[in-house]
Amino acid sequence: MQSIGQRLEEARNRKGISLREAAEATKIRSDFLGYFEQNKFEYDLPEIYRRGFLKNYARFLQLDPEKIITDYDAQALSQSRTEHKSGSELFGQVEIDTDNVSQTLEDDAGYGYIAPRNGRKTEAMPGDDEAHSNEKTFYLKIGLVFIGTLALVFIIFGLIKAILSSDNSEFESTANTAAAVSPAITTTANSLSSQAEKPAQGNLMTLIASGTVQVTVRQKNDNRVLLNAETMNDGQTLPLTKNGPVDVLFTSGKNIKILYMGEYWSPNGSGAGKFSIP
Repeated sequence: MQSIGQRLEEARNRKGISLREAAEATKIRSDFLGYFEQNKFEYDLPEIYRRGFLKNYARFLQLDPEKIITDYDAQALSQSRTEHKSGSELFGQVEIDTDNVSQTLEDDAGYGYIAPRNGRKTEAMPGDDEAHSNEKTFYLKIGLVFIGTLALVFIIFGLIKAILSSDNSEFESTANTAAAVSPAITTTANSLSSQAEKPAQGNLMTLIASGTVQVTVRQKNDNRVLLNAETMNDGQTLPLTKNGPVDVLFTSGKNIKILYMGEYWSPNGSGAGKFSIP
């Protein structure tokens, strides 16, 4: 009949894993597992933990844990009887009180067993308590991670809201500034409109330069020169009062236009040339 260690080792080999891998899976030290497979159960570990680890290892290897524990108890009892027998051979015949042995086994219940009234022993399974503890720790970690993630999401949303609020404030400030500037623009537009109406009343025209240009203005009815080779620069305006139609001579048609009777007059070409204002 195979020993406990042989059955454990054979079951582990069937799974194709090493002692180290089994230790990682069961959370039991690999040297303890090695002791089990070598049938070495007398190492420095309280009996309650030794039994719990053995039962958990058997369950992991898909062996019957109750059968393993039963065999373990039988082996321990046999070893105890052998030690008592050896002692009786050395020091004489010693009569063993079986009632005391039963009582001793029942007293051991305080260290890992519950002894019902029917005499059958049920293991307290310390390894199961450890498994429950590990499971609680696992769920606690998941809960902490979830709470941390939720807090991070709230922080991110708060930052986004703050940034959007800041952008809206800047937009409102810009809008208010534009509203304040708008009356000034309206006033300027009205002023230009008034200036555009004045030439219609008094034969006024305004030369407007959008670049450097040389301009000559000659009145047609009397050949009078109103402006003689005047050089105008970008943005410069020059009002003239005329009497009747005039000819406007220029060096750069793209840089000159005339405001007259509320309309802008521009040359057809971009270079030097001449055009008439009625």
